[in-house]
Amino acid sequence: MAQFGIATLEINTVLFVIGILAAIGAVSIALVRQVLYYSRRAHITRITEQNRELHRKQEELTKTYREGQEAVRHSEIERKTATTQLADAQRRLKAAKEDNYVIIHEVNEPSGSRRLFTVPMTLGSTLTLGQNVVKDHKFRTVRHFIDVWADNPDDANRIARVSFPSESGFVLSKAAPATQTALAAE
Repeated sequence: MAQFGIATLEINTVLFVIGILAAIGAVSIALVRQVLYYSRRAHITRITEQNRELHRKQEELTKTYREGQEAVRHSEIERKTATTQLADAQRRLKAAKEDNYVIIHEVNEPSGSRRLFTVPMTLGSTLTLGQNVVKDHKFRTVRHFIDVWADNPDDANRIARVSFPSESGFVLSKAAPATQTALAAE
């Protein structure tokens, strides 16, 4: 029986060692599963944080892009407005240059037997206005008329020459009754 006891002890020892190894294996597998679980959980948490950061950056970039697009639209509207204003200003400038207008200088007041006479006038190459000498004047190309209230054409010429002397650069024509020159000016 001693032999049977040793053989049983050997089998029990083998079974014991196998049992211990199986328990160590089961604990190791459980530990590996726990490590993998926490490792995956940490990885998921890290990826979630990276995802949040990427979403935040995407929102910032989207906001910056939209602001840029709005600025481009606003600039385009301003450019179109400026282009329209420039075209309008050029059109008005051209129209102003092409305008045919007349400057009428009035002398004397109507009273009693006075009648209205008109004296055509041009500007000489040099004008003396008070103490100032003007050589280039923008009104040189405009038609000028002097409306004079006088008793007769000779008085109208004399009054016009006193008011606009030739020494100052004014070139006067002969006075005529206002109705004839008014029609000619139109």
